[in-house]
Formats: sequence, structure tokens, C-alpha cells
Amino acid sequence: MTNCAPSLALALLLHATASPPAAFQEALLQPYAGYCAHPPLAQQGAIAGPLADEVLSRAHIHLVGVQVVFRHGARDLSSDRACFATMEAVFRNCSVQQLVSFETGEKEKEETPALLRKMMDAYPSMEENMPGSGYISQAVGCGKGVLLNDAIPQTIALAHSIEQKYFRSLPSAPSLDTIRMYSTGKERTQATLFLLQKHLFRDESAKARSFYSRPVSSDPWDLNQHCPRVGHMRHARHFQTDPQIIERRFPSFARRWRDVAGTEFQASFKDCLLVAQCSGQQALLLPEGLQPNSELFKEALTISLELFQEHFSKDDATVEQMQLLAAPALLELDQLLQHQADETDSAAFALWATHDTTILVMLVALGLWDGQWPPYTDTLVLEVYKELKQQGSQRGGRAFVRLLHGSTVLHLPWCKVHETIPGLCSVESFLPPAIERFRDMKAYRRACNASNLFSATPAFPVEQSVTCGLPSAGVLMFSVLSFVAGCQFKAWQRSRPDSEADYVVLSPQPP
Repeated sequence: MTNCAPSLALALLLHATASPPAAFQEALLQPYAGYCAHPPLAQQGAIAGPLADEVLSRAHIHLVGVQVVFRHGARDLSSDRACFATMEAVFRNCSVQQLVSFETGEKEKEETPALLRKMMDAYPSMEENMPGSGYISQAVGCGKGVLLNDAIPQTIALAHSIEQKYFRSLPSAPSLDTIRMYSTGKERTQATLFLLQKHLFRDESAKARSFYSRPVSSDPWDLNQHCPRVGHMRHARHFQTDPQIIERRFPSFARRWRDVAGTEFQASFKDCLLVAQCSGQQALLLPEGLQPNSELFKEALTISLELFQEHFSKDDATVEQMQLLAAPALLELDQLLQHQADETDSAAFALWATHDTTILVMLVALGLWDGQWPPYTDTLVLEVYKELKQQGSQRGGRAFVRLLHGSTVLHLPWCKVHETIPGLCSVESFLPPAIERFRDMKAYRRACNASNLFSATPAFPVEQSVTCGLPSAGVLMFSVLSFVAGCQFKAWQRSRPDSEADYVVLSPQPP
């Protein structure tokens, strides 16, 4: 084991994590570009597919594993935020809805009829009478963070693109018996995963299968792991901008926003603007003067993205915080790709349903964020390739990984690259030293509890021995949301791995 000098280690860290200003400025020219992810073109562009056959043949390698990390489809507002003085929601039913039924346990297959949940008073701040007081208006709508109708064609298009690009390229076509699936505990990610697997495995959609998850409050894929050092940096919806900063930096905009919206601008107000724009204002009405083609609308998105760029990557200490947030999920990805490279019993194909902020934090932690916000159904794809052994040759069996964000191949500067194929590098060096060191959970806990991470931890070593692996992803059985989409599906949930909790069966009623 060797240690590098602090100056060299810091240089390596900055090389791996510094965000290119040019890319950030380019993103600001078209802030939140492609965010609405109109199907099917957006989803076709999000999945590039593996290396061409002729490239694989020349390099004597073949594809042995694929992991797809994806954001959910279009949703309603993620928080009850008063972006405008007068919020006018268009309450409606979503075609993606949860149905719940219970097994009593008294008989092996006894079930009660399914119940359909309908959302009431999803946004108290929008109530005309006694806003936020819990006043019951009987208004029924999609609800906070719930998928909108547009998520269905988006997810179907993503499924078709994944199937067309990868299923024929793997040694054997994935099935529900061989796939590995994970979702955060949020309804919108579980719903997107449900729809995705339904359309990936149409012939098997009647089979009951489980997926991995965790309680939302402790899920690293929702950035909720226990890490006091970075708790305040977790979610974009928690980001509060001091109005004085907006007033000082953007005085003309601040005045015009107040005149039109009647509120003090926050970067997180982009959610209201984008939900309204992407839904064609079928989910939320925008005030006059803030229509999607207006200059104020465009300026608000530009300022919002600029503030988020600073929030997530403004300096080295901030990037280190992002590394702490991203480390557990990245280590889980790495753990599975190592198994895929070994061609063990682990699934050759895996799906991870998560959120825009999680994908963004991962990219920042790896020093690969281009400054643009992840759109609906955005993807990170890890491809694992294995070298074919040549007859009469001692060489062979090496494994390589390629990371793609959408259709863009991401180059990992710390990774030992393949001799001839750009973007392809050794699986052993997939993660940078700044993340790799957190395989030691004690080191991770120390860093999470440090009052000043940048000064409390030593310079990152180039090499270090690792003896502690990350615990395997998920030991629970999970709720799988079933939806009105003309299909039959059942799954079981219990709250703890060895609890006596009731099992829950979620089944759709006939359409």
C-alpha cells in the first residue's frame, strides 16, 4: 500500500471532480433542455446501445452485463410549494393509480377486493379557504410527486429502447427470472419500474416478482442515508435561496418576478415552471406573464439552473459532500458490476429506479456533471465487457466497463483505459480513490460525522488496501405498486426482513 503526497492527491481529486466551466455555460444557454423527455425520441436518445459488433470482434471482447439507472417519468409537483401568489392546479385523475388488497393469512390464497386510492387535498397551499390548514375541499387529483399520464408513453418508449439496444447483445436474453431490480420507496419510482418491467417482459407480465428497496428514510438511492455531514445538501427541493442574494445578483429579474408571480423567487420554483410546461398546463396553470414562451419564464429557468450548479459543485468541499452522498449507491453499482465481470450467478441485467437529484449527485461525485439537469427517464448505463480467451494465448479474461449518460460516453480520467477503445476501462478501477476508500464503512462513518470534511480527512491515496465490502443491496421484500394499465400483477411486502408483519398483495382491478 502506498500513499501519495498531499499535493499530488489533491491534484488528482481536482482532476476527477472539477466541473468544466464551458459545459456549465453551454447548459445555461438552454437550461433544463430536453427535460420533458417527449417520447419516443427522448428515450431512444437516452439509450445508445453497446459497442458495435466489428469493434467487439477486433478487440476480442463481448458484452456480459448491463445496469440501467433511470429517473422516473413525468410527475406532479414534488412539494407543496407556493411558487406563485395564486396557484391554480388542474385537479384530475391520473391513469396510473395505486390499488391495494390484503391477504389475511387465514387461508393460503384468500384475498379481499382491491381498493383504489384517490388523492384528496394534495396541495393545501392551493386551497382558497384556509390554505394549509387541513381544510377538506373534496378536490381529487394526482397528488404530490405522483406520476402523470405522460409517464406511461415515456416509460414504454424507454422499455422498447432498452430491449432493442441490449437484449440481443447479451449472452442470453434477460427474463424476470434473471433480472435484478431496485427502486426507491417513492411511489413514482416504483410505478416507473413496474411499467418498465411490464413492457420489457410482456410475455411474463403475469408472473409475480419481487424487487429490492429500502425504507425511504434510510435509502441511499434517495440520498437519505445517515450522514450528518451532508444532510442539508440532499435534495433540490430543500434548497432555499436567500432572497437578498437574488435581489443583489439579479435585481431586474427579482422585481419583474415579484410583479408577475407575487412571490420571492427560489431556485426550486423551477419545479412549478417545468411541471406546467411539460404537462401543457394540464397539471398546473402558469400566471399571465410567465407562459413558457415568455422571456421571464426562460430567465427564471436560467437563473434557477445557475444557482443549482453552484449549490451542487461550487467548490472542492461541496464536491466532497456530493461524494459522501453518492458513495453508497455507487458502491452498490460497483459491487454488481464486479459480479457481472466474474460471470457469477448475479444478474447480467439490472434496473435501478431513482431520482434526478441522485443521478446528478452521482455525476458530480465522479466529476462528470455537464451542468444540465437530468430530464424525465434520464439514464446512466454501465456496460460490462469480458475479454475472450484466444486459442494458444495466455492472455484473456480481463473485464472492462463503459459508463454512459444518455447517449454520451463518459471518460473516467482515473480509470485504467483499454488499449484501443476510448471510454472503456478496467472494472477494477471503475470508482475513483475518493469513492473507493468508502468501502471501509468506518471511514465513511468518520467522514459523515466530521465537522469539516475537507480538513478532517487526509489526502486521498492513489492506492489503498480494501477489506470491507458494502452490504448487499436490500434484504427486504417490497411493495410493488400495481396500476390501471390492463395487466395483472401481484407482489408481497413486509416491513422488516424477519418481522411478523402482514403481507400486502397489490393487484389491479380489471380495466
